Amino acid sequence: MILGAISATPIYALMAFSVVLTLMGHIFKDQKIVAIGIALLFLATGLLLLGAYGSYQEHGPLDF
Repeated sequence: MILGAISATPIYALMAFSVVLTLMGHIFKDQKIVAIGIALLFLATGLLLLGAYGSYQEHGPLDF
C-alpha cells in the first residue's frame, strides 16, 4: 500500500499549518478561513490514520 510509504512529517506540517490558519481566521474574524483550516486539519488527521493503517499492514504489530 502506498500510504504506508509516506512519511508522517509532511502530514504533521499540514496539521501545524491548518492550526495556524484556523487561529489566523479567528484573529481576523473570517469564517471562511476558519472553515478551511478546520477542513485541512480533518484531512491531515485522516491521512495520518490512513498512513498508520498502511504501515501496520506492511510491517505488522510491534513486538514488545
